[in-house]
Amino acid sequence: MTTNLETEDRIVLLQIQNSKKPLELIQLVWDKKRNSFETEGLKDLFGVKEIRIESKALLESLERYSHVLSFLLETMSAAEEYNLPYAYQNEFEFGNEKYTLHEEGEYRVLRTLGEEREESLPLRL
Repeated sequence: MTTNLETEDRIVLLQIQNSKKPLELIQLVWDKKRNSFETEGLKDLFGVKEIRIESKALLESLERYSHVLSFLLETMSAAEEYNLPYAYQNEFEFGNEKYTLHEEGEYRVLRTLGEEREESLPLRL
């Protein structure tokens, strides 16, 4: 897996490890220029688009989004293990909450269902 080193414009917030396959890791990085958080590693591991989460939504519920990303990582891994094709679902449910995962350019944007697309407030670290 290719990982970007931390730079002034990209800061690693957390790493998520597959509980069944510890060598499968993804990172969630903050992209200052886009003011969003993006996964790194899904494309290298599974050939799928990386996921972007708007900074305001993620900061309001970091733990919940971490669980969702872990669920997606393990689902992709299980599909690969059983030689099954994997494709993102535009809408899905996890932990009694509904999410959307819509394509925007080179990314899939993860939001809770009904979450309005808002301009994220500038984040300062």
